[in-house]
Amino acid sequence: MSRRRLLSLLLLCLMALGFAPALVRAQEAPPAGCIYVETDPGFETDDAWTFTETASPGFFDATVAYAGERAAFVGIPEDAENQEVDSTVWQRMRLPVAGQITMSAQLRSQEGDGDDARYIVVWDLTTDESTILLYEQVFELDWQPTTVDLTAFAGKDVLLVFGVHNDGRGKKAAMWVDEARVLACDLQSTTASPIDAPTVAPFPSPTATATSTPLPSPTPTPLPTDTPTPTATPTATATPPPTSTPTPTSSPSPTPTPTLELRLTPRSARGSLPDNNALPLAAAIMLSGMVALVVVVISLRR
Repeated sequence: MSRRRLLSLLLLCLMALGFAPALVRAQEAPPAGCIYVETDPGFETDDAWTFTETASPGFFDATVAYAGERAAFVGIPEDAENQEVDSTVWQRMRLPVAGQITMSAQLRSQEGDGDDARYIVVWDLTTDESTILLYEQVFELDWQPTTVDLTAFAGKDVLLVFGVHNDGRGKKAAMWVDEARVLACDLQSTTASPIDAPTVAPFPSPTATATSTPLPSPTPTPLPTDTPTPTATPTATATPPPTSTPTPTSSPSPTPTPTLELRLTPRSARGSLPDNNALPLAAAIMLSGMVALVVVVISLRR
């Protein structure tokens, strides 16, 4: 084989290896002693994140991304009608019992005005309470890193929500979200991790208060039997029988049935979803090597 042909084959191999990172994104390993809780941080699949059905639902934007192929868009696009509306994207996750849990994401904004705002909310599904972690005016910003602390929700089943509120006047605010990572460190439970606990009810059961302690059945106090007085004189004013003060028939206080005013409808629990990395980097390199090997064999046969 000539030296020129050998150099050409080596160049083809290097080119194939160079395309390998473009085929897949390498799985970023968490720091020692930590784990990633979220699924699909780069919004590359359609199953891990859910857009709330509103008058202006968000969508996966393949034209703008911090990394990978696409990002999540929430808000009102420039070419859409302005209106008062909230647009959100969320993921359900079970946070482990850990000493520190942080969420970091890359955010990019389309400027709004007035009461327009972008926000990050954590919804505790056990108590049906939401906590606002970030609520700020929307400015025209390129990609900016944002970090919030989720340690207070350790061991809970939650929804992580990114959203934009538009007031329907003036400018139309929007936000792109990418690389949303939830990192849990200093794990304090390895045998009964809440991530794998299937028996935690996500919402309070409406029948939780059905077994209220029964009200005491009002046993009617018997009226005193009029024992005839032996010395009954005709002029004796008949003492009216003691007016039995009616024992207040306690109208059973209605047991409050918990009403769940749901703004987001979580999907039924599903199995763990693959991360946004479709293939490990090693598989891509192996594929590139096979391509290079085929090229070598074809060249040798010539």
